[in-house]
Amino acid sequence: MLLILFITYPLFAQKNKNQDASQYSVNTTFPEFHELEAAAMEDSRIEELKEIVSLHLSKAKLENDSIEMARAYYYRILIEEPETALLLSDSMIKVTENSDHPNYPTLGYTLKGNILYDQGKFQLALDNFLMAYDLAIKKENIQDQGDISLAIAAIRNINGQHDAAVDLYTRSLNLLKEKSSPVDSYDDFSTLYYNLSLTHLRLSQLDSAKFYVQQGIDLSRKKNKKEDFKDFVLVDAQINYFNSDYKRSKDTLLKYIDGLEGTSKAIKLYYLGKIEKFYGNEEPGIAYFKNIDSIVSSTKDPFEEVKDVYHQLIIHSALNDKEKEQIKYIEKLIYYDSILSKEHENVTNKAVVAYDIPDLKRQKNKAENQLKTKSLYLILIAILAGLAIITGLYFYIRSRKMRERLKLLMEGSQIEEEKTKTITEHPTSVPEEIRKDILEKLAVFEKSEQFMSKDLDMYSLAQQIGTNTTYLSIVINHYKKMNFPTYVKDLKIKTAINQLSENSDLLKYNYQGLAEIFGFKTGESFSKAFYKKTGVYPSKFLDELKAR
Repeated sequence: MLLILFITYPLFAQKNKNQDASQYSVNTTFPEFHELEAAAMEDSRIEELKEIVSLHLSKAKLENDSIEMARAYYYRILIEEPETALLLSDSMIKVTENSDHPNYPTLGYTLKGNILYDQGKFQLALDNFLMAYDLAIKKENIQDQGDISLAIAAIRNINGQHDAAVDLYTRSLNLLKEKSSPVDSYDDFSTLYYNLSLTHLRLSQLDSAKFYVQQGIDLSRKKNKKEDFKDFVLVDAQINYFNSDYKRSKDTLLKYIDGLEGTSKAIKLYYLGKIEKFYGNEEPGIAYFKNIDSIVSSTKDPFEEVKDVYHQLIIHSALNDKEKEQIKYIEKLIYYDSILSKEHENVTNKAVVAYDIPDLKRQKNKAENQLKTKSLYLILIAILAGLAIITGLYFYIRSRKMRERLKLLMEGSQIEEEKTKTITEHPTSVPEEIRKDILEKLAVFEKSEQFMSKDLDMYSLAQQIGTNTTYLSIVINHYKKMNFPTYVKDLKIKTAINQLSENSDLLKYNYQGLAEIFGFKTGESFSKAFYKKTGVYPSKFLDELKAR
């Protein structure tokens, strides 16, 4: 199941395989060129395709037809090496930059984004996809908007921006529902269901993940797509694991795991290993983790959970006095974590680089120095004692801070926001007039209660205030210092604090009831947002209000 849909365009005439490919020249018509190119491409006649494209491009230049030039560049881009393809993408963009055609120069930016994505240059790829999306909005091209949104979501997912990815996947699904049905557009719907289930899982939004995976299971069963059905069922097994339904999760994983290989198999082995560890079966769990180590060492394709795998293997080797094995696993953890940090470039990985990796290096040096003297147990005792002290201090400080914050809330004070410097720089990617207009309308939005809607998303707010999601996202991130989901949740929690303090009738509701009142989908999401904003559990706040 693909996690990103690469964009294709119905720009060319239906290919005619009976077309005589040897009969072409600058006198060949453009529709005939389209047929010849499509046929040569499908049959992988690359050298012949290059000749056809060369003549096509010459004819387009002679007639000063920018769209036909772009269509000739299209096939060259598909068959050339990345560096050449990037230059040709720029040529496509340049010749069509002033075109009124619904697909150009959008296609040039999209193809360039695809090439950069394949090279792992995700930030540059994102820049081009955002340019393409902005053009698709201006040209009111719904198909392009949906396809490009998927590419943007995939990049944001890779970089840990799961909230943003969910927003984009959801918008793509809504656009798709407007023009088609799951049965008629099976591939598009099934891919979106799969992406949404996995992304919600990464966000620990298990109910939403379960909803979309069930949609995928039902659809793939209806269309008799056995491989896709297996993919959805395996994601369901991961959801069952996080729901503590370990037996059901294990049964499903064991049923299908033999048909997997590479990274896909390694990820499922991880959950089997964790389940065995939960049941207290240490050795079978470690056996699964060592199998994962073998796979990752072979594929050189680490995944996020591999860090936990090596942590488990390090602890196991340390407890069994296997210093050489411990050092080997520490080195692998440092190596693969550095790869993940470079690829993801997100805040979590930066914290790992700044703290965990140096600490692991210190552990490695200690183990090497003590290899001959067998003093590993003394080192472990020291580490555990240090961890115990740090843990005790952490919980003491956290408890003290929570009491202070609770006192502020009960006194009617808002939790102080982190003070920031006066903003003197403004995002150059948003024109000044548009920036000021968005900020003014956000101020009005914040004084209303429109943000209490559970169905509010970035797309609907952007439409409401007359802008696009790219500009809106940039302004919120730059001036509010947070992403869109956090911005809306903070507004809801501020309202909840004020209304709960002033209206005692609200204290009779449980979390789910309060979630309904203040615009959250579940009681769990309300509780998490409240704690994240205030540093106080809502139960503590409600108990104090009831005792007042």
